[in-house]
Amino acid sequence: MFIFYITAMNYTETHYLSELKSDMQMHARIATTFLSRRGMDNLLEGGGPLAVVQGDIAGRGSEWNMRVLVFDEYATVFIDSITTPGRVGQTLIIPEVLSALERQYQEPLLRREYQAIYYAISIPYGDGERFGAVLLVACVEDIFNSLSQISDRILLYSLMVGIAVVALVFVASHWLIAPLRRMLRVVQRTAAGRLDQRVPVTGGDEYAVWGTAFNSMTEKLEQVEKTREEFVSNVSHELKTPLSSMKVLSESLLLQESVPEEVYREFLQDIVSEVDRMTTINNDLLALVKIDQREQGLNIRLVSINLMVEDILKRLSPLAEQRNVALYYDDVRPVEMDADEIKLSLAISNIVENGIKYTPGGGTVKVVVDADHQFAYITVQDTGIGIPEEEQSKIFTRFYRVDKTRDRETGGTGLGLSISYSAVLMHGGSIRVNSRQDEGSVFIVRIPIRRS
Repeated sequence: MFIFYITAMNYTETHYLSELKSDMQMHARIATTFLSRRGMDNLLEGGGPLAVVQGDIAGRGSEWNMRVLVFDEYATVFIDSITTPGRVGQTLIIPEVLSALERQYQEPLLRREYQAIYYAISIPYGDGERFGAVLLVACVEDIFNSLSQISDRILLYSLMVGIAVVALVFVASHWLIAPLRRMLRVVQRTAAGRLDQRVPVTGGDEYAVWGTAFNSMTEKLEQVEKTREEFVSNVSHELKTPLSSMKVLSESLLLQESVPEEVYREFLQDIVSEVDRMTTINNDLLALVKIDQREQGLNIRLVSINLMVEDILKRLSPLAEQRNVALYYDDVRPVEMDADEIKLSLAISNIVENGIKYTPGGGTVKVVVDADHQFAYITVQDTGIGIPEEEQSKIFTRFYRVDKTRDRETGGTGLGLSISYSAVLMHGGSIRVNSRQDEGSVFIVRIPIRRS
């Protein structure tokens, strides 16, 4: 507003003064033409109708709203449009007049100290050998007064608009920042550990987008925290069970006297079984931790999936024979892909082993290796107990068991499928499950053949 005020005032003043200067130049030429026609020589020598010319000049000055003075070659006034008091007969040292007498052209000059514009132009006489001058003086006090009034008005309006703008900016900024402040309070409470906090989301502006993203992040953090607490609880429970069993068995031996050797052997065998179970849990946890440490990356190389699956089935064939489960292998086509063989082998091995453990005697487990131009497919199909539909989305959760009693019998820890899921995800793949209870399950592992 200040820049507008200064610019507007400068423009207005320049415009009015330019118009006035142009009028003065035009009127000066008219005056010199008029005087030349009247005969400057006769007028200066006291001849001719000087009084009439004086009256004409006075009339023109009044009409133009300017003072007109005519000088001879000695800068002496012999005509003045203002008669009372006039300057006729006086010699005036005025720079503009002196310049005109010396035939030096100058633009109309504003003299602010007098609040007037001076403009002088030379007029030849005496056969062009001598030069007089015509001086026009235009008072600009009225213009300056008008500009002062306009300036006061503009300044007042600018001040009013400025106050209104400041108030509007204050209200608008408060309105715009209010959602940000609410979000900041939620962020601070979340940073203090209250992960149940959510940002209220309304509308579809940027704040709503930020709030939605923040709420999504806190939901994931809350889920991670719940998973962590559940994981710690499950680990504690899984380790507590064999420890409690070993404690009970040991105390039973200590409290009995003259215990037969057969009883000792039986109890010690049970203790060894519980130790083996703890070792299995510990090994699975270590495997899961190593897979979760993704910053270590994958040891990628070209792997023959056919040979890898054949090795897995050879390792698991004793377990299948022990449970009277038939293993079948179908390699539809040779498949080679970029993979970490150790991690991928662990993932497929856990799925196949689960299929063997949860398939009753006389059942079958079939592994199929296939591929298209983009993905490799490893399918593990069993005729086992199946998974209820409502449980299928939870089977990759750590320590989750569909049938805890059966898992105790098979020695499962609830970590095998979680390890497989993490390893496949690290390869950029996915696992899909199709299962019906008491009919069997199909696990389909899809992994990109080439890493991008």
